Amino acid sequence: MFTFSLITPGKEDFSFRAALLSFDNEFKILADPSWNGKDVSSVLFMEQYLRETNIILLSHSTPEFLSGYVLLCLKFPHLMANIQVYSTLPVNQLGRLSTVEFYRANGILGPLDTALLELDEVDEWFDKVNSVKYLQAVNVFENKVVITPYNAGHTLGGTFWLITKRIDRVIYAPAWNHSKDSFLNSASFLSTSNGNPLSSLLRPTAFITSTDMGSTMSHKKRTEKFLQLVDATLANGGAALIPTSLSGRFLELFHLIDEHLQGAPIPIYFLSYSGTKVLSYASNLIDWMSPNVTSEWEEAENSSIHKSVPFDPSKVDLLLDANELIQLSGPKIVFCSGIDLKNGELSAEAFQYLCQDEKSTILLTEKSFFGVDDTLNSILYKEWHTLAKKKLNGKVEDGVAVPLERVFSIDDWTREESLVGRELTDFQERIALHRKEKLLAKVKDRKTQNLLNSDLVDAEDSSDDEEEEESGDEQSKTVEPTETAVITATVTTGPSIADELAAHEAFISDHIKQSLEENRPLDLKITHKLKPRQAMFPYFINLHKHKFDDYGAVVDIKDFQRTDEMTNNKIILEGKKKFEQNDRRRWNDDNDRRGQGQNGARGKNQTRNQINKLTPQEQLNNQILEKHLDTLFTPRKRVPLGAASSYSTTKQQLRVRCGLSFVDLSGLVDLRSLSIIVSSLKPYNLLLLPDLTTNETSNPELNGLLNVRSFFENQQVEQKQEENKKNLFNSTRYLSLSTIRSGLSSVVSYGSNNKMNVLSVTNDESIKIGTDNDAGGVGLNNFEINLDDNIIDDLKWQSIDGSYRVAQVYGELEIYNQGSSAKRSRDLNDYINPSTLFTLKKVKKEDFAKRQLAVADRTTSSSLQPLTGNGPKLAIGNIKLPDLKKKLVGRNLNAEFKSEGTLVVNDKIAIRKVAYGSVEGDDTGDIVIDGNAGPLYYEVKECIREMLAYV
Repeated sequence: MFTFSLITPGKEDFSFRAALLSFDNEFKILADPSWNGKDVSSVLFMEQYLRETNIILLSHSTPEFLSGYVLLCLKFPHLMANIQVYSTLPVNQLGRLSTVEFYRANGILGPLDTALLELDEVDEWFDKVNSVKYLQAVNVFENKVVITPYNAGHTLGGTFWLITKRIDRVIYAPAWNHSKDSFLNSASFLSTSNGNPLSSLLRPTAFITSTDMGSTMSHKKRTEKFLQLVDATLANGGAALIPTSLSGRFLELFHLIDEHLQGAPIPIYFLSYSGTKVLSYASNLIDWMSPNVTSEWEEAENSSIHKSVPFDPSKVDLLLDANELIQLSGPKIVFCSGIDLKNGELSAEAFQYLCQDEKSTILLTEKSFFGVDDTLNSILYKEWHTLAKKKLNGKVEDGVAVPLERVFSIDDWTREESLVGRELTDFQERIALHRKEKLLAKVKDRKTQNLLNSDLVDAEDSSDDEEEEESGDEQSKTVEPTETAVITATVTTGPSIADELAAHEAFISDHIKQSLEENRPLDLKITHKLKPRQAMFPYFINLHKHKFDDYGAVVDIKDFQRTDEMTNNKIILEGKKKFEQNDRRRWNDDNDRRGQGQNGARGKNQTRNQINKLTPQEQLNNQILEKHLDTLFTPRKRVPLGAASSYSTTKQQLRVRCGLSFVDLSGLVDLRSLSIIVSSLKPYNLLLLPDLTTNETSNPELNGLLNVRSFFENQQVEQKQEENKKNLFNSTRYLSLSTIRSGLSSVVSYGSNNKMNVLSVTNDESIKIGTDNDAGGVGLNNFEINLDDNIIDDLKWQSIDGSYRVAQVYGELEIYNQGSSAKRSRDLNDYINPSTLFTLKKVKKEDFAKRQLAVADRTTSSSLQPLTGNGPKLAIGNIKLPDLKKKLVGRNLNAEFKSEGTLVVNDKIAIRKVAYGSVEGDDTGDIVIDGNAGPLYYEVKECIREMLAYV
């Protein structure tokens, strides 16, 4: 049984959301925890779910898929430490940036008095995430469950997941793109060689997907619209403001702009809390992009003439503060992090400074994921939709530019002020205490780990010399109080002794470990932990013994993997240590920050060698990281915006007068492509996630869930009509595949009912698949059967197209149920349920025939016949016309394809496949032979029979 639900604090509360996938109530997966950034206590309800969670999956690197991950780690560190988390490498690396940007914008990270965590904590929790590759099958839950990531085509490294447990195969695809972007491949639902769906994804138990649909306009046309808007704004001397998701679609937009400008002297300004780290990461993840980007990179690297490489950080001009936009006149392109345009995001600050210029244009490329909260992005999108509809007389099309003149309320917006006096002192003491507690916890964990390792070594030596063991114990007992006193003194005297203790233990541990790995002699400090014999002859047993199997020594793949250089808190803030020293460097001149005047005030505390090591942009990048992310660098607080803002006409209002347009470059599948993929995969159940980009009641026209659900419901009706047409279409003048497969009509299978269950997912309501007892559930009608060894030995295999083998099997079915109670009356569900184990036992052929005769005698039907080997057979196989052509040519027949894929034999017999609408594809339709009966007709029929296996 499979169960899916969206868990939230309340039915109408979207502050926190995560997907929960449960298999047989014994294996549970938590996927894509997201948080809206408002109330940190909204996550407390997750404790009950985390206690039962086995693994966590992160599908994409954007806030709508992982903004709640670190918050869960912050609130439930012990529970999260015991749960395995999986994502791809790009999602892991870019997810750090996404989390830092999102948490800094919402005031719980950085030099703010409301900060709850620091940068290194984000790194530590993402370091625990297990990185996987596309198509890498990962066995979890004692090898009972297999999870496999596939390319989703929505973000760099973004995935959809295939989860397999016994007979249940679930595709979890919360966001994906069927079309190819400028730097990403399309989603991996179809094979790149022949366009057919991947066999591993066919007929899944459930297909879970989002209903936030992309534009029906082609990607090429949308790209042209976007670039035309940029060109028109620049030609008018204005600023093109592009708010974007930094770890998501920014890379697509930047690549489009970069390719379009071709080095033209148009300034591209960039505003983010993490500087240009996203571009640095992207340049190291070229292997995860489409082949055309890889070729661009190789051409630039191998060219003798200087060519720009994709995602080069030097192609953007960093801004330390959004107010610099006031001084930067002329045409420009401004990328700013924060798709929602809400308080705290740099996109909102940039919007305040540019929205009163009539030459400026706000270019929206995505809808806000938290649209139900009425973010500024969602308000602007609704405004554009209304104005564009009026402009085009009821029709809405991407890329339509409209004038925006409106007053927005900014009552809840804030600005940052430096902490002073007692507030500053309290903040510094709180951060110092927090750091000391973390340090002591690390020292305690290291001490515990050392003691465990010591005990493990002692266990290896205990059988050699018991007397030395006793002597060591006595010595340990006499020294232990001294060590306890040292720890106590550390807590009372302050963090300096703790730092020394941590550094000492870390040095000793790392030195010993490195020496052992390199087989070098050890210079050891003799303490109570070392026995007398060890003190005289330092020798450690190698605990990492070589493992051998039938083929020799077992190879550990980790020994040959390249260690990632960007680890251990260096992922985001490489130069942070430079700014945490006592003699902090400060820059006062804005022009100096741009690299003009390295001998000015900025260079007074620097040597010339230090200046030469960093480019001006790198120096500015480090300053941005220090200002926004260093917790103790100029701590600040957020206060109401008030009347101090020079850009607002009133105290809590913002007057906007500029251009506005929307071009959908969100990289999401459109409705037509969704229907094609669903028709190809043929899932038994289609689960539609709610569309959170808009409110269902206030604007049903824009709600994706209503549109998608209505589309598939109408499709179900059409498929029913097509099924009826199929039955009427078949007649005796056609030799269809069902006619060739004699006896097939008497077999009733699951596929005979092509109805797909379309289910809408609502918050806090479980959808159960595999039970008849619950409303909305779907009956379980296929099982996994284990064959007895005696049956396997007697199987007679038949080959189909050289790729598959089938065999006929018969026997007696044995049913086993765990935990079934005999005290109460049993019903059918006690014998047949998702946890039932089936085993097919061998039955003699004579006994089986006698049972058939006995059943036939008790019934009036004569359809049952004894098993004599001459009864009706079932033909199995899928005949492809190209393969049939090769076989016919091998019989010296003239076979060739003519119009509309019809295979013509000797200009007398026509063979084609009939597909009945969306119910069947060209690869699975019935074969029709059209022509007069005769020797050639029966020869072709015999050739088709030979390509099928009969059981």
